[in-house]
Amino acid sequence: MKKRNRYEIAFTGAGGQGMILAGLVMADAVAIVENRYAVQSAMYGPEARLGSSRSDVIISDSEIGYPKATRPDLLLVMNQDSCTKYTKLLKENGLLICDTTYVSYIPGEKDIKNLYKIPFSRIARSEFGTPLVANIMALGFISAKTGIVKKESLAEAIKRRVKEKFVNLNLKALERGYELGKEM
Repeated sequence: MKKRNRYEIAFTGAGGQGMILAGLVMADAVAIVENRYAVQSAMYGPEARLGSSRSDVIISDSEIGYPKATRPDLLLVMNQDSCTKYTKLLKENGLLICDTTYVSYIPGEKDIKNLYKIPFSRIARSEFGTPLVANIMALGFISAKTGIVKKESLAEAIKRRVKEKFVNLNLKALERGYELGKEM
């Protein structure tokens, strides 16, 4: 029996940090633009802002039977609560990416072999005038670091998923995140 190639991603943060959008853009880029198997699911608290938010994306070379990440290969954490809650789920040798603007402590940090600490929200605020594009910067970073999705595919998905008046800003944030990933 052939082993299925399944790559699990969990985008985690607070409501308002765009984790659901990040998941939608990633899944769109993989499934629609690149014509591969992908599914996105979302979980969030009842609060519109600041409650917990998680978006899972599963990428596979075959049909996907279960749409949630149980042992993520890649975990993006955008705030301390998410880091504390979800880091233990990361697959052994998985990739952990932390937004150090809001994450100061990483449980089990010494045991995490693939860890990147980037102040996405601080950079977004400084360079783009808003932290609201930190999620898209993170997608660019992920593309550069993993190659799991092409940057151009993410750009196409952004054009479909982001309100028109914010597309150019998000495309610039994607590019900046990609540059950060290539630099590190």
